Amino acid sequence: MPTGHKDLQYLLKLPRSPLWSYLRKQAQPAKPVPKSPLSGAINFPALAAFASTKIFRWIPEYVFHRIGRRHKFLTYPASDSSNGVYKLNEGAEETRVALAADWASGTDEAASVANHIAAFDPHYTIQMGDVYYVGGPNETGENFLGIDNPHNHYKPCRWPTGSLGSFALNGNHEMYALGKAYFEEMLPSLGAIKGGRPEGQRASYFCLENDYWRIIAIDTGYKSIGIPVLEYFWPPDCGMPAELLQWLRKLFAGGDRRGTILLSHHNYFSRYDTGYPRQAVQLKEFFAEHPVLWFWGHEHRLMIYNEYQVGGGISAWGRCIGHGGMPIELPTEVKDSSCPVEFEDTRLYPNDENLTLGYNGFATLVLRGNQLEVRYIDVFGDAVFSEQWSAREGVLTRTASGVEVAAPVR
Repeated sequence: MPTGHKDLQYLLKLPRSPLWSYLRKQAQPAKPVPKSPLSGAINFPALAAFASTKIFRWIPEYVFHRIGRRHKFLTYPASDSSNGVYKLNEGAEETRVALAADWASGTDEAASVANHIAAFDPHYTIQMGDVYYVGGPNETGENFLGIDNPHNHYKPCRWPTGSLGSFALNGNHEMYALGKAYFEEMLPSLGAIKGGRPEGQRASYFCLENDYWRIIAIDTGYKSIGIPVLEYFWPPDCGMPAELLQWLRKLFAGGDRRGTILLSHHNYFSRYDTGYPRQAVQLKEFFAEHPVLWFWGHEHRLMIYNEYQVGGGISAWGRCIGHGGMPIELPTEVKDSSCPVEFEDTRLYPNDENLTLGYNGFATLVLRGNQLEVRYIDVFGDAVFSEQWSAREGVLTRTASGVEVAAPVR
């Protein structure tokens, strides 16, 4: 396990709130704390953010980043002939894609996940949203771009690059700083590789496709914030912006008969947490006929759901993979018992902070013709669950699945 990065304990029970995220950011110590197998878990010093040396830092920072207009929602310019649609490794026998969500925390576990993603040798890597604590410039550099943060002494983390391209979705934590670092610093460093260099990801949504499959990424983060203070009384619904819907209409003009893999930051539904069905209702216009395979994050755990549908939303096989780099706080209360869970990773993660947590990890996709293999890999590089799919005339059929050999206790 890598060391010298952030500790999980300082990210425990992080509320989904801009104000509290800014507060917790200031309460974190400036360097890793000593850890010992014989010592107990260290309680998070929440009151540290109210110290006189810090209170005059986080309040102005919150006001500076939260007051004002969010960054302009970027779309693909007319000069971009791709219009955000990229061909998946044309002519190759297989295409390898690595997915991780809620990864950009800067923790030792996030660094380990990045190492295992790199070992997978992916053609494409996709980070599915959230840069902690608040997605500002220094955090974006430290937790995603691998740039030293001058305000602390942690080792930075860098998102692993795919040989053909890397992409990132927008999450609510990026928008806690009005999306400025996401749109202005992250996206220019990403995109398809041209001439040995990334050409830049020009918008927060995109499509990777071949003759059999489409991987479609949507932005549910842009509308995840509202007017400060009022957003706590009227929570945003995380719906898709009108420009994104227009792009989808062009993408599906004339119909499409390929298998769909959908990516978003926010979860459509959940057994344990709040669901965000608004985007699923919007997607009904495009996916009313066949269920989709939908990967999401936001909720920090690994969950494999059977086909499910909420209200007027589409039907989907949900895959929650929000276990990239944040503490995996094992659930204790079921909120929606009707959610059909097939698999949930409930193993206790042996860690040097003596915390009762679950395992971090990521997912790998291997596409071969009309066949898809998905494996869910943990922080030690062990496969936890796997499944295989086929796509024919837009219809997805799962041909195999199963729990892999459980990782040994370390």
